[in-house]
This record gives sequence, structure tokens and C-alpha cells, in this order.
Amino acid sequence: MINTPFRILTAFVILTTLLSLTGVNAYASSSVSNVTDYEYGYGPISSINNDWILAGGYMGYGNPSNLSDSGFHSTFSMVMKNGTAYHMHQISNATIDDVRMEGNDTTMQGSVTVTMRDGPVADVPTNWTISNNNTLAISMDPSKINNHFGDTPIYGMEQTPKKEMEFTNLMSEDSEFMDKWIPIMVQNTMSALKIDAGNISGTSETNQPIVDESMDLNNRNNSTLSS
Repeated sequence: MINTPFRILTAFVILTTLLSLTGVNAYASSSVSNVTDYEYGYGPISSINNDWILAGGYMGYGNPSNLSDSGFHSTFSMVMKNGTAYHMHQISNATIDDVRMEGNDTTMQGSVTVTMRDGPVADVPTNWTISNNNTLAISMDPSKINNHFGDTPIYGMEQTPKKEMEFTNLMSEDSEFMDKWIPIMVQNTMSALKIDAGNISGTSETNQPIVDESMDLNNRNNSTLSS
């Protein structure tokens, strides 16, 4: 019998492959000479700011020996609690000027560019505070962005591969639900992206090895988990 956590991961591998076939690709920059010199973080944005709900994701990296070699990006949706006024924001072009540690908190000071209705707003003073390696608080100068996010930070959670696996394992405990949800998710994703068997078979030879390799990995792991 196929292990359910692996089936969930396989479903997301398939989803990623489908997205790559439509031109949405994640890649590692060849300009990074030694990735071990860097610290990084990522996770979901999950915040309630007054009457607004914020949800999305963020990614960041930094070189402790060279603060100018740092980056942060976040894309998140914003909607009122009653479901109206849905819109999106991006935070990018981050600079880090100072890092300080107090107890279990690490605070970074710098600036970002924030997309707003009338266009991007650059050089917004920003603090990022990581607490106990579990939460992230993003505090931007409200005077620069018309107090759009209120007077409280935008909160997120610090994610790690270990935390993600624990989350996946807990979700997989409801195997009956997952057996139904996984094919529904994959089929609806293919439908939304207008991908069918004809489109997939007609993709370029460049993408075909990716599909073959993914399926081969799937078959090998299935054999291992079934033994």
C-alpha cells in the first residue's frame, strides 16, 4: 500500500511539474557562489489587522558577513472579514542596514518597496522581528503607506522542512479524505491551467525528461514503501 504522506508529496511534485510546463519555474541563481554562507527563511503570512485578513507567503535570505547581500520578498492577499475589497500586495527590494538580538528575538532594520493602488512605494522603513524561530513580525512605517496595514505588524510563521513534514504527516492521518482530495486537486489544477493529455504530450522535449524523471522517482519510491 502506498504511504499517504508520500502520496501527498507526490501530488505536489506533480502540481509543480504541471506549473513548470506552463512556464512557472523556481530556480536557484547561479550568481550565488557559496550558499552555505547564507541564512534563509520562508513561511506563510497569516495576519489579522483590524478588519482585514492577510494571507500569503514570504521568503528571505541574508549573508551575516555582508548585510547588503540580503533579500526579502512577500506576496499576500488582503480582504475584509466580510469577504469584500479583495486585493494583493507585494513587498520587495529589501535592504538590511542593521541586525540586533535581544533574548529570543532577532530584529532586522531596513527598507522595502511595497505595491499600493497608485503604484509601488519605495524606501519604506521596515523592521522584521523573528521570535523563537517561530514567528515573523513585519513592521512598516505607516506614514509612508497611508496607514494601509493599520498600526500593528503583519505576522507570519517561520517554516522549516521539518515543520512541513510534521504538518504533512498530521494531515495524512485522514487518509480517506486525502484519497478523495488529491485527485480532485490535481484534476482541477489541470483544468484551471487548461492542461489536458494532448497538451502534455505536445510539450517540448526539454520538459519531457522532467516528467519521466518524476514518474520514475514515483515508481521507485512506491516499490520501496510497498515492500
